[in-house]
Amino acid sequence: MDIELQPINRNGNDEAAYLSNDRVTAGNGDGVPYRVPDATERDGLLSVQISAVCRVKRELHEVIFWKVRLWMVIIFIFLLIIAVILISLAVCSVIHEDVDENFDRSLFKVPQYFNGSFQLPNLVFTEELSTLSSNESQALAAELQEKLTDLYRLSPALGRYFSQAEIYAFRNGSVIADYQLTFLMPEEQQDQLRNITVSREMVYNVLRQFLYDQEQDESGPIYIDPVSLNMFLRH
Repeated sequence: MDIELQPINRNGNDEAAYLSNDRVTAGNGDGVPYRVPDATERDGLLSVQISAVCRVKRELHEVIFWKVRLWMVIIFIFLLIIAVILISLAVCSVIHEDVDENFDRSLFKVPQYFNGSFQLPNLVFTEELSTLSSNESQALAAELQEKLTDLYRLSPALGRYFSQAEIYAFRNGSVIADYQLTFLMPEEQQDQLRNITVSREMVYNVLRQFLYDQEQDESGPIYIDPVSLNMFLRH
């Protein structure tokens, strides 16, 4: 049998595209052309990044001496820096000396007195409370004095100057307690302290804020009504 070969016609552009982008697979049947994708810029960047990561890994695993590798040295330096910082902070906190905390209490001789009253709404006035020498009066006065003393002793501004708190009377009207607060100041600074730190406004506001922060249920019978608080400077 004679077979006649027929020429295949293609346009110029089609032939160029075919030759540049298409490949024919080898096989028993018809060859199916497939397109080879062009390399992109993203592929190039990815290969560079992978190469850089591999290089860093190799450098980190390089032996510096004996069996010590570079990554071990880096971790050791990092831990050493943290240890130095922590030790420095600990040493500074120990040796730091607060100038404000160094004072001679024996120099505090000038008294400053504040008198006033407040109401105890959770208590009912009794005859025993009218006499301060009774057991009930003494027990209640001791609780209130301890409450006021703890408040002013722990005050950052007034703690060093506070001397004592005294409850010297109970009056009817639920129960009204009359108190006296005593502060001591050094002679050299008495004018400045009297006008600013140990002023009536400062002493009053510290006590008032404490009373507003208290919980009535938790304070029980020695709950002090903040609204009833009054205070004046005794000359």
